[in-house]
Order: sequence, then C-alpha cells, then structure tokens
Amino acid sequence: MKRILFGLLVLLGCFSVQGQQVVNIESKRYDSRDSALHGEIELLFNFIQNQNKIINLGNKINLTRVRQENTVLFLAELNFLQSNSKNLDYNAYQHIRFKRELKPWLSGEAFAQTQFNQQIGLKFRGLLGAGPRIRIFYEDSMKLFVGPMWMYEYERTTDEYARNVHNRMSLYVSFLYFKSSAFNFDIVSYYQPDLIDFSNFRFSSEARLNLKFTTNFSFRISYSQNFQSHPPSGMPNNLSTLRNSFLYKF
Repeated sequence: MKRILFGLLVLLGCFSVQGQQVVNIESKRYDSRDSALHGEIELLFNFIQNQNKIINLGNKINLTRVRQENTVLFLAELNFLQSNSKNLDYNAYQHIRFKRELKPWLSGEAFAQTQFNQQIGLKFRGLLGAGPRIRIFYEDSMKLFVGPMWMYEYERTTDEYARNVHNRMSLYVSFLYFKSSAFNFDIVSYYQPDLIDFSNFRFSSEARLNLKFTTNFSFRISYSQNFQSHPPSGMPNNLSTLRNSFLYKF
C-alpha cells in the first residue's frame, strides 16, 4: 500500500509539465474581449512521514488581463518532489506575454519565459521572443491561427559542452473545432529550428478532445509529442504523453 501511495505521488508530481521541451501556451489563452481580470491559482502541498519522508509541492497560476486592444497573459507552474532529501523531480516555468491587436486578423506579440526541467536535463532556459499572430480564419465553428516568431534562447543543460545561445524561429499553428457545445477538438504544433543550424530543432504537438456529457461533467483525452534533435547526453530525443481525465465544473 505504501508503495502504491508513493507511486501515485510521483505520478501527480510529474503529471503536468513532464518531458515538455516546448510549453504549450496556446492551450492556456483566455479568448475574451472583456476588460476584466481572469485566471486561476492552484496550490499543492503533500507530506508523508513513514519509513520514508515524502514532500510534494506544486502551484499553477494563469492570469489574463484585456484592455482595449492590449492583452497581458501571465503563466507560472511549479512541480517539486523529494523523498528522503533526494530530489526526484523538479520542473517549472514562468511565462509573460503581451499582445496588441493591430487589425481584426493580425496581432503583434512579445514574450519572455524561463524554464527548468530536471527530467529532460534542462537546468535553465531563458527565452525572449516577438512576432505576428495571424488569424487565417475564424468561422462559427472553427479557428485557425499561425504565429511565425523570432526567439532568442539561452540555456544550460546537463551537457556541459552544448552551445548555450540560439536564435530560433518559433512557428506555431493552432486549430480549434467546436461545432457543438458537447464536443470540441484542438491541436497545437510548434516548430523551433535554430536559424543558423536548421538541423538543430525542436518539434512539439498536442491534440485534445473534450466530450461534454452534462452541464458540469465532461471527459478529456489528450496526446502530446515532443521531439528534440540535440538533447543533452543520455536524454531521449522523443517524448510522448497520453492523458485521460474527467472534469467536473460548478
């Protein structure tokens, strides 16, 4: 029983941003034109003391403020798991993004991000980026956006001999289908090549299907794929995650 409980804690501690080379910001946008502040804050703390001492900490912050043509988005997430003073997992990111609507189909964006992830050998990654967000179409049941952005990257990994500074293109494509209130599907893909060496790139894609059974109860299945051409030594090139969850909103 204790082993099962420990395994569940490990799963919960690593569940949210495990293995993510690219943070999916598109899935966390709040699509609204009202001027209120929207968001959610989640805090997690678990402590178990038996023959082992297990500490699990976490938080999630998602805040959006819209004012006329300007939108500010702030995201932060932390997951930390320790057993008997040994760190089993530590991953976190912080992201702030500013968007200004220039035309109904065109916006300009700028962002800054920091990221840490023990599981993929990422000690630190800092990003600065800017570029357009283009609406290809926005019909009554479908949305399609494209964002070709420039991104400056500084990172330190467990590979001491890796190059730390990169100028990358960060191209994302975001598609959402919502024909009925009971069903919606979205997919977001990111392609991030080094602008000097195109053989050095990252690719990430996440697809999510939401089925709404009642006003409050729904089911979600999501699948994500993360590929990095030049991972730190000893780390895999490809990571995939399949998640199934039931949601209750009230």
